[in-house]
Amino acid sequence: MKDARSKNAFDTSNSVEEQAAHWFARLRADNAGRSDQKRFKAWLEESPRHAEAYALQEEVWTAMQDSAVDDDILAMRQSALAMPAAANNNGWLKYGAIAASLLVLAISVVIFNPFQFGNGSGNIDPVDQLAQAEPQASPIYKTAIGQRSTVNLPDGSVVELNTDSLIQINFSNERRDVILLRGEALFEVAKDASRPFVVEADGKLVTAIGTTFSVRRADDEIRVTLIEGIVTVDDEDREDANPNAVGTKQLRPGEQLVALGDQPFKVSMINTDAVTSWKDGRLIFDNEPLGAIVQEVNRYSTRKLVVGDATLSDMRVSGIFQVGSVDSFAAALEASFPVANNAQSDEDDIILTWRE
Repeated sequence: MKDARSKNAFDTSNSVEEQAAHWFARLRADNAGRSDQKRFKAWLEESPRHAEAYALQEEVWTAMQDSAVDDDILAMRQSALAMPAAANNNGWLKYGAIAASLLVLAISVVIFNPFQFGNGSGNIDPVDQLAQAEPQASPIYKTAIGQRSTVNLPDGSVVELNTDSLIQINFSNERRDVILLRGEALFEVAKDASRPFVVEADGKLVTAIGTTFSVRRADDEIRVTLIEGIVTVDDEDREDANPNAVGTKQLRPGEQLVALGDQPFKVSMINTDAVTSWKDGRLIFDNEPLGAIVQEVNRYSTRKLVVGDATLSDMRVSGIFQVGSVDSFAAALEASFPVANNAQSDEDDIILTWRE
């Protein structure tokens, strides 16, 4: 039977910050299990605000760890731990907005965690538990629109995040799990035969050992592109990833798998240089419709391109463009194609039309 307090922590009346503080504390308890991870993942995917709130918990926790050697901070923690148990009567959730101070973080994680640390007996001192906890046990990394970032993982693997992307890292002694919550990432996986590297995106599992591949998540479509090595793509509900089973595919270098909802996987050969050109700050298009190109270019800018004439969307375009500047893209179109744009302000969207 599940702890009623756990259920109450997810009451919709609680703020997102309060729910994030709950998960931050829960995942660092010794008795946290796989069911907690699944429920946490479901909560993260409910809204981008959830992941952002949890990322804030990570940032402040890291800052607290950095200041752990400060005598004043240590003294405040000891004073907080000496507070009477009656403080729990008000519930730890009211301290959910822990970014207000490092002291509040220490209270929300240690004092007001509604779960017992340890194996359920509560014998482990919460101060010792806090000292032993990994500050980046389940870190979240994100990029803003137009931003790219490189993440070096503790196993030696490297992740390159594309624009507006979000991942969560869950490493254990048995597996190296990464959840792609939003956007696109390129993975260069360090070899470790004893610990498969698994990327989960919207219920699809991409399993590798030592491989280079990219995963893109857009609405209910997942795209997996293999650059080097071998990966297996499977549905999360399957117990074993069998390359010969229906709904399971094993990719070879140069192949891209598209998973759309519950439809069968589709695999085709792809130009991997074009698919991964974003990591070099470029976008490569080869005889593609302008409408699709505009959607891709818009991913990298808060200022958007708008196709003002529906017939213009079908015009085929080839070229190499720098990411991030819709003005430069519009100017390049105008210089090479029968296209005009109304760019007059740095704030307004740019409308593309046929040149008169």
